Amino acid sequence: MNRSKLTIAEFLFQCGLRINNSLNDSKVQEAVSVFGYTAERLEAGRNILDASNALNETFVKEYGELDAAYEQRNEAKDLANFKFQGHLAVARIVFKSNPSASTALALNKPLPRTNSEWFTRSRAFYNNLLSNAEWLAAMADYNAGEEMLKSVLADIQGVENYSDVIMREKGDAQNATKERDAKLEELNEWVNDYESIAKIALNEKPQLLEKLGIVVK
Repeated sequence: MNRSKLTIAEFLFQCGLRINNSLNDSKVQEAVSVFGYTAERLEAGRNILDASNALNETFVKEYGELDAAYEQRNEAKDLANFKFQGHLAVARIVFKSNPSASTALALNKPLPRTNSEWFTRSRAFYNNLLSNAEWLAAMADYNAGEEMLKSVLADIQGVENYSDVIMREKGDAQNATKERDAKLEELNEWVNDYESIAKIALNEKPQLLEKLGIVVK
């Protein structure tokens, strides 16, 4: 069986055909046992198959959790950024004649493009506003008071906290990939050896080979 031409799901299915159908057919067992593939040896192969299926399910779960963490982070960032850009627009009006505030709040700079730039810029904007009573009073006249500004700053910190979650989930996903791939390689070696023996043992019984998913030309 050429694993490289199969998806993982197809590969596991084909391995299941070879192993499970061998265990469930006394004629196949009788033929392959002559070459050392006893029921116990076939059970050992099924154990490798079961472990491979379990590790593949873990792989899918871990990457699902990683995708979910990214999605949650992006949703939280979109909401916080919407609020940030609204306050930024207000500040440009409020401090249009205040060079000191304009510089400290980076009011005339292009919007940040990367996540790191966004965190740095948005945090600095709110921290600088919150540390200046005069600027706070000016923003409050536009329904952007201290509590609201603190709330958005907390939202920004919440978005950044997702980075820790994402790194943890990414590590779990990478470990799941490594463990699954190692077990799949073990399964591939076991099944290829068994398939070669099955072709010899069942050479004159092509219908049994086909029952194992082995195509007979």
